[in-house]
Amino acid sequence: MAQDLHHSMSTMKRILSAAIFLAFAGSGFAATPSRHDVLLAISVLEKSVTGPEATEAAKTVVVYAQDSDDVLVDIGPEQLPWTNEKWGLDQEKELAFQSVLLASFVAGNIRSQIKNSRTEDDTYSGWIFAINTYKRLRADGSFRSPSIEALLKMEADGTLLQHAREVRSKEDNEDPSSAPPVPVALGAASKRSPA
Repeated sequence: MAQDLHHSMSTMKRILSAAIFLAFAGSGFAATPSRHDVLLAISVLEKSVTGPEATEAAKTVVVYAQDSDDVLVDIGPEQLPWTNEKWGLDQEKELAFQSVLLASFVAGNIRSQIKNSRTEDDTYSGWIFAINTYKRLRADGSFRSPSIEALLKMEADGTLLQHAREVRSKEDNEDPSSAPPVPVALGAASKRSPA
């Protein structure tokens, strides 16, 4: 159990490190992107998840989630169950797909918060965006994520929203002193919404 937890935390750190690298690689931002900037970036990711424009959009989304006090994004193994998976892709491609799926999760999560004027984590909306990204990444059939396939099945069955609520409830009821620290909001200090 402890070894699984250590592996899970190690994998999560690898994914979060990749996302942070993605956010700050190349041209960085002098300041937190504006709400308008992030909404434009999200619209880019809705159209394309590969290429330079998508990479810049993902950076904008990640930096906004990292730095803005207007949004809260919980990130951990429950929200990103696919981070422990190996898909049989070369390491660089697998890491790139993991990073874009993470950015997509964040994009859906914060878009919902902005649209609804509520600073409260929205795992469900993050999953929906990540599922759509997964479908586009997987169009050539080169890999399969069992955990995203499970989320897809829950969405088809109408149980995904309830699952998101259960994840939230489980986290809200955990004793913070007994749970290992999980990087939240892309490695920043914990930005959880109040219980």
